[in-house]
Amino acid sequence: MTKLSDRMGMRLEGTNLKNIVNTNIKSEGLVKGVVQVPADGNPIIMFSDHGTIGGYPKIAVLITADHDKAAQFTPGSKIKFKEVDLGEAEVLFQDYLKITKSYLDKINEIN
Repeated sequence: MTKLSDRMGMRLEGTNLKNIVNTNIKSEGLVKGVVQVPADGNPIIMFSDHGTIGGYPKIAVLITADHDKAAQFTPGSKIKFKEVDLGEAEVLFQDYLKITKSYLDKINEIN
């Protein structure tokens, strides 16, 4: 991860991903967590304030359960991606909801 990160997205660095087909594609809708690869080959993970459309190839989408974790990475952090199927993503999301609820419950106890 580079220092070029904000609420719109996180730029990654490492081995450049080369587009062997075409780097100029039609713009299409974006979702939070999508991983786009611009012409320079350094992927960008789109965050909360991302644009609504984009014209770079999209190679992946972070599962919702990992959005908060990804947003907390600091420059220089190493990030590994793992493919998960829908069932696994749903289980991880349910775990995420339980953990989030427990944090909120603790905050409410203090107040």
